[in-house]
Amino acid sequence: MNQSSKLYLLSSKEFQLPAIVLPDGKVKYKAAPNIPILSWPNGLVCWPVTLYINNKYKSGLSSLNSGGTLLTYAKNISPFIRFCHEEMISFTSMDDNRFANFMGKINDQMTVDRKGTLSHSRKSNQVLNIGRRVLDFLFWYQDFFLSQKLIGEAHENCNITVYKKEHQVQGRSMVYWTHTSFPTRNSEEIRQPVNTDDLERLFISNIHSNNTRYVIRRRAAMLHLARATGARRIEMSKLSVQSILQAYEVGILNITSAKSRNREKIRSIPVLKSTLEPVVSFINGARTNIIRNTIGINNDCGFLFVSHNGKKLSADTLTNEMHDLAVLSNLESRVCLHMFRHRYFTDMAYNFLLGIREFAERRELTAPSEQIVLHQMRSLSQHESNHTLMRYIHMAYKESKAWDIGQSIWNLSKIHESMDLTINEIKESLHKNKEDINHNVNKLEKMLSLWKEELHSNEMSQSQYNQLLI
Repeated sequence: MNQSSKLYLLSSKEFQLPAIVLPDGKVKYKAAPNIPILSWPNGLVCWPVTLYINNKYKSGLSSLNSGGTLLTYAKNISPFIRFCHEEMISFTSMDDNRFANFMGKINDQMTVDRKGTLSHSRKSNQVLNIGRRVLDFLFWYQDFFLSQKLIGEAHENCNITVYKKEHQVQGRSMVYWTHTSFPTRNSEEIRQPVNTDDLERLFISNIHSNNTRYVIRRRAAMLHLARATGARRIEMSKLSVQSILQAYEVGILNITSAKSRNREKIRSIPVLKSTLEPVVSFINGARTNIIRNTIGINNDCGFLFVSHNGKKLSADTLTNEMHDLAVLSNLESRVCLHMFRHRYFTDMAYNFLLGIREFAERRELTAPSEQIVLHQMRSLSQHESNHTLMRYIHMAYKESKAWDIGQSIWNLSKIHESMDLTINEIKESLHKNKEDINHNVNKLEKMLSLWKEELHSNEMSQSQYNQLLI
């Protein structure tokens, strides 16, 4: 199958869709930017798949960041559109043999990588994702166009026979459709949290790189921010200078969640001055200089991460920056920005569990400690959940005052890591003569003052700790 051209376009930022008809007969429209519009290989609009994508948009799926989840769906269905066009098969005439032929083609497709090695274009899990998305589309197509007996279970005697399977994911049971032509799933490659050794090597490799001083500063700020906030790459690319400076003063960084569906959702992240200090230093130093020397202060776009000519960096560029740093560091494990997010929430859970450990040992909690911590984490992270949260768990945790202990332990761990990373970064900078001695001395004095202040504010005596446990 020819994969040379895309089979989708995204709607414009000004695009609108009809939402409701008012009592006076007027139509009220709803903004619908970045909605994928699918086409056949001959250029004509593929209306069935476009309507299917529109249906998913109305159900609340995201089109943020140039298409979001809807774009993923469009990419997964594109090979099926191409197959049907090349084989001159309508969706209605699809059957088990033809669907198996389609699955075989996308599974067997080969490609040559940069090293000249011939390998499968798609891993088994990607083939499965495509197959399941096509099945979902065919179920929708059958209902929408009243195409009877197109797809169903064995006892329904349909053209395409599918089977229900149950899969356990993080303790939850998920039911999905499968087909006899589906390949065996690969074992999941779980992204582990970035470890401390890799984090230090990333900072050191950045300092030793041959990039410009501005790029080195920007990449260091990216690493510090990813570690301090656990923000997604999309969220980081949209952060403004003003939001960072405000967070530095008040201790809370407000980030618009990239996963919000029907309304804007703000995630308020508690941050320490010492963890944001390198980012503020980048803003007041390297970033200000690059803006002043290129587009001018009056034309500043206001976003934190900008290119050498003052333009906003995209989320994909941040991904590439992280990839380049990982290659420079010659890491054994694959490191990406999302692994910083895993590290952030892993540390949060670990330290909150430490905070309520004695309550658990004394059996004074009204719910399992994991559930209590999970609820607190969700309130900070704005993660979506399909489960109904029981509010009394939150109240029990608050009433126990364990939150104060867990928060202090978590803060102390972040201060310790900030010390370690900053000292190593200054040491390497001096070693490579990247900066003058006075600048590093001033930087260290500023950080020492912040660490002392934060350690004092998180200090907890044994008597205070015991009182909180009563």
